[in-house]
Amino acid sequence: MPRTDSYDVIVVGGGVIGCATARELAPDHDVLVLEGGSAGGDTSPKASGLITTIPDFPEHPEACAHAMDFFHSYDGTGQFTFTPRPGIQLVTADEESWWRDHAATMADHGFDVTYLTAGEIEDRYPDALVLDEFVGGVEFADCGWVDPYTYTMTLKEDAERNGVQYESNTRVEAVETDDGSVTGVRVDGETITADHVVCATGWRTRNLLSGLVDVPVRPFRWQTVNIEVDREFDEEFPMAWDTLSGMYWRPEHNGDLHVGGGTYFVETPGSHRSSITERFREAVAQTVIERVRDIGDARIKSEDCCPTGDAATPDDMPIIDAPDDAPDGLVIAITGPVGGIMCSPFVATAVRSHITTDSTPFPIDQYRLGRFDDRSADFECAHVTERGGI
Repeated sequence: MPRTDSYDVIVVGGGVIGCATARELAPDHDVLVLEGGSAGGDTSPKASGLITTIPDFPEHPEACAHAMDFFHSYDGTGQFTFTPRPGIQLVTADEESWWRDHAATMADHGFDVTYLTAGEIEDRYPDALVLDEFVGGVEFADCGWVDPYTYTMTLKEDAERNGVQYESNTRVEAVETDDGSVTGVRVDGETITADHVVCATGWRTRNLLSGLVDVPVRPFRWQTVNIEVDREFDEEFPMAWDTLSGMYWRPEHNGDLHVGGGTYFVETPGSHRSSITERFREAVAQTVIERVRDIGDARIKSEDCCPTGDAATPDDMPIIDAPDDAPDGLVIAITGPVGGIMCSPFVATAVRSHITTDSTPFPIDQYRLGRFDDRSADFECAHVTERGGI
């Protein structure tokens, strides 16, 4: 489909956030999505697909509920499936008091969250986890995972059915402005006009908007492996994670064990790396042996990493805002290191609110850019642990 002269909204970035945003706006806006790489983006299809919104956003219960409602209702759309599975945060003795209180608080918010002692975990999930280093864990009943590529492409196809134009391998050179407002974007030296521009470009947002607004975002890389093991995982085997290792693991439908973590900041953004680090490989072997029962001769079957870098924010939380100090009509949508897949439903809804002034079923002030006094890219954050990095 050829481009038109102008659009209501241009979404820069065609990964999961760009596709979710386009789908959200499609019913009543003319939308163009411009993706610099292949369809679905370079990062989203390689994500782990964890849907652990409730444990990862404990202070944002309304946004969590919105996201989880979406994944349950979207299950079965096209080829997309959501696999529900409880997740367990393993807890050491030093962490026990805080996690007991946290579980009680989340339960008070209406979530199915329970603190379990080590004995209760073993009773509920026999032959699943090795708990020698832990006194218990917090069970989050409403978690699961998706195939990230299928999910992203389903959102894209949904958006296109509602009239969205999607162009891959189209690099946006600049966001164009005039008299304090966005006028569109520049591609191949020519301007494509639009009333609004949504930047869903991850760590690249800082450079793309340089001179327009400062965005504190920094590229990092995560790593994953799929492990072939000598045991079967039934449908009751939980996902789990812990702060000692900084890793998470979950079963795959084909019987493998998916393990992720090993985050580290990327000094050369956009540089491709096709394999995991040796440090992460060694950490995975140790973690799997120490955490999962009866795996036998575990063998790494496949490995992956975010090839061009993902986006970290100083407080690990998303930035979803039409900043007061930015040109009118500009919206920023960055999820931070917790993951674009699980955030995408509430990010898309928040972006729509910034464009239309529609109300949202959750607070959005907590995602504003103005919460940062220091907007430099020189920061550390909790989710990028450097474990397994280089």
